Amino acid sequence: MEELSKVETITPYEAAKMIGKNAEFIRAGLRQNRFPFGSAVPPDKPEGKWNYVIFKNKFLQFVGVEV
Repeated sequence: MEELSKVETITPYEAAKMIGKNAEFIRAGLRQNRFPFGSAVPPDKPEGKWNYVIFKNKFLQFVGVEV
């Protein structure tokens, strides 16, 4: 059986820092499905927190960095 390699991810803070924006800019874009490099998952409970995943290689391609 082939072993799967781990996919590298980055945080909204790390992504925002790379493009000179704040983390909430990235979070809002992910919640509104405006970015092709990640996803936002709503909380299960009203008091819960959103979860975000940003795929590093897709983000780098989006901002024009060779991967």
